[in-house]
Amino acid sequence: MIFKKNEIQLLYPFYLYYFIIGLSEMITPFLFIYFLNLNFSFFQIAMLFTIYSVSMFIFEIPTGAFADGYSRKKSVILGFLIVGITVIVMSFFSNFLIILLLFICFGFGMTFVSGAEEAWVIDNLNHYKRQDLHQEYFIKSQAIIAFARIIAPLIGAFIVMNSSIKPLWFVWGGGFLLGGIMLFVFGEEKYKPNKIKMTNVYEKTIKNGKEGLMYSLRHKNVFYLILASIFFAMMIVDEDYWQPFLTDLGMPIYALGFVFAGIAAISAIIPFTAKYFSKYKVKNVFIFLISFRILLLTLVLLLHPPLFIYGIGIFILSESLVSLRHPILGPYFQKNVPKKVRATVTSIKSMGTQLGLGLGGLILGFLADIVGVQILIPLTGIFGLTAIYCFTKIKE
Repeated sequence: MIFKKNEIQLLYPFYLYYFIIGLSEMITPFLFIYFLNLNFSFFQIAMLFTIYSVSMFIFEIPTGAFADGYSRKKSVILGFLIVGITVIVMSFFSNFLIILLLFICFGFGMTFVSGAEEAWVIDNLNHYKRQDLHQEYFIKSQAIIAFARIIAPLIGAFIVMNSSIKPLWFVWGGGFLLGGIMLFVFGEEKYKPNKIKMTNVYEKTIKNGKEGLMYSLRHKNVFYLILASIFFAMMIVDEDYWQPFLTDLGMPIYALGFVFAGIAAISAIIPFTAKYFSKYKVKNVFIFLISFRILLLTLVLLLHPPLFIYGIGIFILSESLVSLRHPILGPYFQKNVPKKVRATVTSIKSMGTQLGLGLGGLILGFLADIVGVQILIPLTGIFGLTAIYCFTKIKE
């Protein structure tokens, strides 16, 4: 059976929200192209994604500690409300500075979700003594959102062919709002923090933040996992630059929707293979995966117009490998984190990921205007090598 006993009963609100969010991401294949059409440079576009990551980096700990000290459910719903409104408003502007400010709001809203949502699910499962569903959750959620992303870019491609990219902003923002409403109505929360007055929430948040940060620094495995996440995130920033690279190879813009659907189709299947990697050490699995991805990206140097078909193959395979990250690394990371600071420490890991995405995006955005995207994509392998070193330091 695909689902274990009572798995749907316990996790259906979260599985459903992942499908809604994934289905609303019709704009993803065209996002980079959208900003290029606004006459933004590669560096300006990189600044947008960097400021988003910096915003998440700044607010991850306080919002994660807020979830630990007050409510994971309320934190997630508040985050979706902020993000949904921000995305919709963004579609009305073309000024770089205004969009930059909105990306700050985008990042701020996402911090209410990033650590709290995962902690919310894990503690619910622990309450029902269903630790056997931890990895199932990471596998199924990854597969469900990937399945939704098969459909989303195909619909997005149809809309772009017959209209423009702009309407896709409303679909994306609406997805966040609908996901928040659905979790508000159907999502239960078994985590019960100590009852504190609203006037003391800030004090409790600071206390939880300090405890989570100290735990992350002192626990060696957690520390190196967070460090590895930073450099792994810097490596996968190459995804943004495949959009202009494939179109430079002669591929039509609307075809990006079909490419991303292909990535999602494979990514919906690959997470289920995570179970077969469980007999190996987590660090060895990631050392192999990262090394293989580096090898794939070096093949980009051999491509030239009109060989976009080969480029599509490399892109789909390299991006599909990334979908193994959460099903394998997620359960292992949570085993090393105690309940009391789970959301805070998970937020710190997310903060590290956002730091990596921000730094990687800024560096690659600067280099893209100088060396071009074809040379830039293989260069991300340098960050992958550093991530490999961090994984070698983990003791299982």
